Amino acid sequence: MALREFLLGKPAQTEQISRFTPEQQQALSQLLSFTLPKVTTGQQFDFAPIEQQARSGFEQKTIPSIAERFTSMGQGAQGSSAFGQQLGAAGAGLEEALASQKQQFGLQQQGMLQNLLGMGLGQRFDTLYRPETGGLLGGLGGIASQTAGTFLPLLLRGLL
Repeated sequence: MALREFLLGKPAQTEQISRFTPEQQQALSQLLSFTLPKVTTGQQFDFAPIEQQARSGFEQKTIPSIAERFTSMGQGAQGSSAFGQQLGAAGAGLEEALASQKQQFGLQQQGMLQNLLGMGLGQRFDTLYRPETGGLLGGLGGIASQTAGTFLPLLLRGLL
């Protein structure tokens, strides 16, 4: 086959070349096997630990801080309606902040999943085009035809 290609050349051909190394392909496959079920079933990453941490911080820091401020006002200040209003406002602020963070968390998660899917489902191969080659005989034929094209008119006119 090699001698034939040397003499006659090779036809034009296309070849697909992977854009990724085998290790990268394996990593993409693992990402897809993790990501696709989450996307198709609508599952999300768990926000509960973040929410729990915020609620624990509220209970351990915010409520005692408000209580301490009202205690410094004197006996019975914690029984006032102002104390309840402060706790209620702080709780509402916590819930509002958590709702906002949860929404942002979901949007970030969606963007991340879309990026992973884009990488995993995107084009994994490039196509390489190799033009035909003439080989030795094709090259000699081209030289012969050029030579004949140059000298034939001169021969016909009798200049040689």
